[in-house]
Amino acid sequence: MYISKEGELITLINVFDTTPEQQQALINLWIRFTEEVRDEPGYVGTALHKSTDGTRVINYAHWRSQADFDAFLKRHGADFAQFGQYASNIDPHIYDVVYLDEPARNE
Repeated sequence: MYISKEGELITLINVFDTTPEQQQALINLWIRFTEEVRDEPGYVGTALHKSTDGTRVINYAHWRSQADFDAFLKRHGADFAQFGQYASNIDPHIYDVVYLDEPARNE
């Protein structure tokens, strides 16, 4: 998975508000769901991020095209209701990369 400004992928960023007691359960559910749907046409990859205070989980996913993502939503959109049991607010949006800073690394 990589970040690019060239526009060859679409990026879904989905923010979940949760509680410290439910954060890991939400992460475990996302991992199971991702492993079940990873062979979907156009799916590139997912990265999950958790806040250190336990109140948020962010799903960062790449798809080859909006059409692939829309077809995925038609097939699995109803499955997303299960995430509501661990999140008080779910905020998904598609984003374009407008700036990317990749300084040279001395390794």
